[in-house]
Amino acid sequence: MKFQPLISVIIPIHNTAEYLERCIESVRNQTLKELEIILVDNLSIDKSPIICDEYEKLDSRIRVLHLSIAGPSVARNAGIRIASAPYIGFVDSDDYLESTMYADMLKVLEQKQADMVYCNFCYEYEDNRIEQIYPNSGMSYFRSSTEVLRDIICEQVSSSPCTKLFKKELFDSLLFPEGVFFEDHATVYRWVAECKNIVWIDRAYYHYIQREGSTCHTVDSVKHYHFFLAEYPRLEFIKRMNLFEKEKEYEAVNFIIANCLYRFSEFMKGSQLEKNQYMLQDMRRKLKAWLSMPSSEIEKKNYNRLWKITYIWAIYRRKHYSKK
Repeated sequence: MKFQPLISVIIPIHNTAEYLERCIESVRNQTLKELEIILVDNLSIDKSPIICDEYEKLDSRIRVLHLSIAGPSVARNAGIRIASAPYIGFVDSDDYLESTMYADMLKVLEQKQADMVYCNFCYEYEDNRIEQIYPNSGMSYFRSSTEVLRDIICEQVSSSPCTKLFKKELFDSLLFPEGVFFEDHATVYRWVAECKNIVWIDRAYYHYIQREGSTCHTVDSVKHYHFFLAEYPRLEFIKRMNLFEKEKEYEAVNFIIANCLYRFSEFMKGSQLEKNQYMLQDMRRKLKAWLSMPSSEIEKKNYNRLWKITYIWAIYRRKHYSKK
């Protein structure tokens, strides 16, 4: 009888040989054995491709893709396209999982007939110190998509796809945007919006490794711009979806505006402004659009910054971003 996996686990890989075996072993050794493990190497120049090929020979559940294009979105999308299980999970290749993660997540997902289940994560540092940031009661909670969306928008729930298990059909109409950073910040909340039922397991199954040199720890002007692009559409989204009551919407709107202004400011502190002029102009144009909103919806300090960036840019730039 042909093996039919219950979950396809997609692992994008780019120059993480030092961590890769631990990551793969944590997936292979899940108590749930009906897994399809898709290793997607994208232009690694270390030993990662060799490790992938060795594991494909070792475990019949493993499939390997070698891509000619780099990027986590490209890798994840390639994995999604060949995934054969009804559910999809993601793991970053320098992280690892607790052994019962997928068994526990699939159990509650099927019991509650949910479209998605998510769990907690913990930070693990290179000195083996582990930081827990959730209560981790072990309890499961049924949540509406509206509740989870509110928490994602306000950054109370992570936008990472790696702490989540999705129905595969959620990816039929939307994949990760390619060629940008912070692709999860731009898309995960949109998949959540398509869910009818969601379950949260209050337990940290996912070990999120904090290491120097990883994407999230090396932020330059381009990455600030990409985060801005991922954050900006959230304002229109929460209004269109009527996610918040009036007072809470005011807080959420200004949370998003403040995030975008912060990314804009950090971008301006970069060293390649002349090269990235089109990014600067794009952000200014998008910030200006928010001035068409009623001023009562924007905090005074945010409104003042938007106005100055739009109408007295030369003075504002010279005052705040001129080299000392």
